[in-house]
Amino acid sequence: MKMDGKTLMRLEFNKIQDMLKGYTHFEGGRQEVENIKPASDYELVNRWLDETEEAMEFLRLQEPLFLKGLKMVDKEINKARIKALLTPEELYNIYLLLKGAHNAKKYLTHEKYPRLSRLVLGIEELYFLEKAIAKAISEEGKIKDDASAALKNIRSQVNVARIRIREYLQNFVRSEQNQRFLQEAIITERDGRYVVPVKQEYRHEVKGIVHDESASGATVFIEPLAVVEQNNKIRMLLLEEKREVERILRELSDKAASCAEELKRNLQILSRLDFIFARAYMAYKTDSYRPLINTQGVIEIEKGRHPLLGKKAVPLNIHLGREFDILVITGPNTGGKTVTLKTVGLLTLMAMCGLFIPAREKSKIALFKNIYVDIGDEQSIEQSLSTFSSHMTNIISILENMDENSLVLLDELGAGTDPVEGAALARVILEEILRKGAKAIVSTHQSELKNFAYQQERVENACVEFDPVTLKPTYELTIGMPGQSNAFEIASRLGLPHYLVERARMMVPESEAEISNMIKRMKEAKNYYDNLLRELEEEKKKLKEEREILLKEKAKFNQEKDEILSRARREAEAYVRQIRREADEALQEWKELLKKKEEPPKWHEIEKGRQKLKRISLNRMEAEEELELKPDREIKAGDYVFIKSLSQKGYVLEPPNKLGEVVVQAGIMKLTVKEKDIIVAEAPEEKEIKWKAETFLKKAQHISNEIDVRGKLAEEALMEIEKYLEDANLVGLSPVRIIHGKGTGALRKAVREYLKNHRYVKSFRDGMLNEGGFGVTVVELR
Repeated sequence: MKMDGKTLMRLEFNKIQDMLKGYTHFEGGRQEVENIKPASDYELVNRWLDETEEAMEFLRLQEPLFLKGLKMVDKEINKARIKALLTPEELYNIYLLLKGAHNAKKYLTHEKYPRLSRLVLGIEELYFLEKAIAKAISEEGKIKDDASAALKNIRSQVNVARIRIREYLQNFVRSEQNQRFLQEAIITERDGRYVVPVKQEYRHEVKGIVHDESASGATVFIEPLAVVEQNNKIRMLLLEEKREVERILRELSDKAASCAEELKRNLQILSRLDFIFARAYMAYKTDSYRPLINTQGVIEIEKGRHPLLGKKAVPLNIHLGREFDILVITGPNTGGKTVTLKTVGLLTLMAMCGLFIPAREKSKIALFKNIYVDIGDEQSIEQSLSTFSSHMTNIISILENMDENSLVLLDELGAGTDPVEGAALARVILEEILRKGAKAIVSTHQSELKNFAYQQERVENACVEFDPVTLKPTYELTIGMPGQSNAFEIASRLGLPHYLVERARMMVPESEAEISNMIKRMKEAKNYYDNLLRELEEEKKKLKEEREILLKEKAKFNQEKDEILSRARREAEAYVRQIRREADEALQEWKELLKKKEEPPKWHEIEKGRQKLKRISLNRMEAEEELELKPDREIKAGDYVFIKSLSQKGYVLEPPNKLGEVVVQAGIMKLTVKEKDIIVAEAPEEKEIKWKAETFLKKAQHISNEIDVRGKLAEEALMEIEKYLEDANLVGLSPVRIIHGKGTGALRKAVREYLKNHRYVKSFRDGMLNEGGFGVTVVELR
């Protein structure tokens, strides 16, 4: 899709780009922002919005540190390609790119970020080059001593030679015999050679080579003969060092040249990631949400704000494309109409670039192949109109190029010429837009267009409200209602004599006055019904709150009922067990009584035992009838049940058959029992799962990603850390930060010794500068 550059400028999209650049980390992201182009392809725009959403999810948990400090290394890559020698600083910039690339792949390859994972899949992790540069180049962009064994040996010899020279010269300048020859008792350098400052008159007293003299000529700088050989040795060693450094740089430059294509691809991917994360940062900062996009030309913006006006912008509610295709906004020239046009155009462009928009969730934005704007070359949000000629030239071009996939935004249509002729031209322009099927939002002063909007299908009136008391616009858009000029009210409020205002009213044609009065009555009626609607909404809200209270009370009642029934069931079961024991005891007594041989039991004793058994039997039947509770649902296979007659628990193998018999597995026994003899119970594993789930949720809601043990004794701190790591492992939280402070280092040492062999710890490291440095240990859990 090729969007007209003038359209982007008139809608001030360049300012959105400037905002976006402010959220990038390096030049690569800024170049991506510069090259941003709105798209009308549904799949492509959705993919961009997915990327923005995934980046926001990433930012919710951590910062994209892999983008920090990156440089554009395209020049370095091209330089390596032509076999040129890269400097240490240039090689270190390539190292930062390599490190950022592999960290981006590490952190973004996750099922939570499918789009970003697919993007970083193209990164080449060139570990051999990254390690080679890291070994040779320091963070300051210098060649390290350990870059090679030869370089280390050369620099070591240079250091030894310098120490020897300085020791000799220190003794030389301290000598009382020599001090009278010296201007100052110091050692200095000239052309990389150590020298001493000698007074001019004693230059022949100090044997050596003169390298320089002061501006006044009073001092000569002499290299004593005793150190000439050592200085020569240093000079030779420095030449060797230079050759070895060049060799190292050549080797690293050749390696970089062999990976030129991979480095360029990595740079492109990281630049793209920087652009994506800039979109996410901007969405957070501007309180923006993901729009729902469509290709049917439907725009439904709720509480939309002009992104350049910030919090002072009045929220805009506007819709287009369902009941009507053209919206005609009328009313006084207060700036509100232009803001409305620019807001709709700018939010549409932002969505078409994969940006979230400052509007309520689920606001709808249509994808258009072209957006045409006539707001005037010099127009800003506040004021200014272009001439009639420039308006017409622009509108003619729009009418020639627009189609059913276009959005047309026209400000002050029909202005700048005779009102009658302007109204006629405006009407035919709207008819042409309607005929071609384009979607349009038009602002105008022409009263004729209010009638046109009422008479024509697929066209609707709207107005930006104006407060005649404060003489200021409210900037609130009302759809379905044409605007009023409010000229008489404004003039009166500003002090125009009442009799002049009334005379002016008398001069207005009767038809115009009737239309104005009709609009006024309609607005009054609308305000009346709006107030009623607000009252209804408030009552609805109160009813909803009362309903929620009743539902909570009902839930509480049901819970208490269940607790009472459960308690009653337990008491009844205990009562049944007691009666069974009494029955067994009574039966045993009766048996022992009948077994007496020496003296047969008397009749009244037998009758007493029989009555006791009968009474216990009746009590048992009553208790079991009270205990029998019908289940809330049908018994099914797999249910955990309690068998009342056997006081056993088991699992249902087969549900009740036609005879009401249920097959239950109770331990090693398979039993067939009556349905009424069983009660559905909560299985042990269900209780355990429920407990674990409740524990997990409770901890997941309250656990932090860091623990602070500063100021605590080591033993106390380690006990707290042990419990914290248990909780973090349970909810899957990683990485976590242990804040122990710097202090004497004792607590830090104890914490690290403890973490070395901890069963949950995968690795740990010192915090980075922005994480707390040596005062924090960052722990990665398994």
